[in-house]
Amino acid sequence: YQMTFPDVAEGEWYSEAVRWAASEGVITGYDNGNFGPNDPITREQLAVMLYRYAGAEKTQADLSGFADSGSISDWASDAMNWAVVEGIITGKTGGKLDPSGLASRAEVAAMLQRFIESILK
Repeated sequence: YQMTFPDVAEGEWYSEAVRWAASEGVITGYDNGNFGPNDPITREQLAVMLYRYAGAEKTQADLSGFADSGSISDWASDAMNWAVVEGIITGKTGGKLDPSGLASRAEVAAMLQRFIESILK
C-alpha cells in the first residue's frame, strides 16, 4: 500500500494500519492532505470510519430527537444517520449526539462493541 499522508512517518507503530485504512477507503485524512496521527478523534469521525469500513448503504434516521442534530458536519451526515439507525451511536446526556465532541475511550469501546454486534447480526 502507498503512504499518502506526509505526516505519517515510515516505521512508526501505526504506519501500516494507516496505510491499510487509507488504501481500503476507511480514512481519507484532512483537506490539507494530512492524517493527524496524534489528533484526538471526534464522535462523527469515528462514525465515518465505521460506516466506510462496513460499506454501509445510505440510510435516513430521524435525528429530530437530538438537540444538536443540526451540528453534524455535512461530510459525516450519512455516517451519523447510519450509526443512529444501527444503534452504534445512541446519544448522550441531555439528548445530544455531540458529533464534534471528542470520543472518550469508553465511548469508543461502546461504539466498537455495538458496531461488531451490528455486523454479526
